[in-house]
Amino acid sequence: MKTGRNAPCACGSGKKVKNCCGSIRTQHHPAPPPDEDRRWVEEHIIKAGDLLLYGNLLEELEGGSTEAPWKAFRGIAERYLAAGPDGTTLIHEEVDALIEALSQRDQRFGYPPPFCHKGCANCCRELVYCTTDEAACIQAHCRARGLEIDYDKASRQLEHVAFDSRGDHTGATSWNDQPLADQSCLFLDAAEKSCRIWPVRPLVCRVHLAEETDRYCAPHNGVENPEARGINYVELATILSVVFTLHRDSIKRTLGRLLLEAKQADPVKG
Repeated sequence: MKTGRNAPCACGSGKKVKNCCGSIRTQHHPAPPPDEDRRWVEEHIIKAGDLLLYGNLLEELEGGSTEAPWKAFRGIAERYLAAGPDGTTLIHEEVDALIEALSQRDQRFGYPPPFCHKGCANCCRELVYCTTDEAACIQAHCRARGLEIDYDKASRQLEHVAFDSRGDHTGATSWNDQPLADQSCLFLDAAEKSCRIWPVRPLVCRVHLAEETDRYCAPHNGVENPEARGINYVELATILSVVFTLHRDSIKRTLGRLLLEAKQADPVKG
């Protein structure tokens, strides 16, 4: 009988399989992180704000199934910041490699790989968050390859998204009330049902992993379908938490808004 990802580990630790013997992070970092790492994270990542915990990371921490991963946070942030302008490319490559490693690990436990494949595209019909660096990479990618960005569509989409006084998305949206054609991502090739900017797609697109089916991937007006079954790796949530915290000033402005703001700031490059 195969052991579920969320089942207690057979070693008797009391932790879930994915956070114990089945965890790549646990195998690589068995010792609790020292206080020095936490202080570094608070000084260089959190600063005067909060640590933006992504996905199931808060659940894992509150559940006591893993130590606060300060060492992991620090390692990710140091690599990302040290890479400078290449930080986005570096972290994208790390995420892709980690997903491949985690998928291979799960298959050894008897699980199939993520359902996601070219042509499913159901997750490409919702609001997308990204960093300013990712938006810049996307624009550069499009310029270099002569790909047009439909800024008019981006403007129409934003009419269905609520923002607060800081310019952050509040979570309220009437996304599915707009015409069906406008609900799709700016970069979805409707005929091929594939991504036109696949090499530079944002982190949130890379970590959206469906289990068994993509039928329920798309939320309705921001509300997740209760039938949705995603594969949520805490290792990926840790990476996104670091990057999102470092980009807290832009991450909730949405991809469409960041692209439009960049175009207005520099019409030639836009």
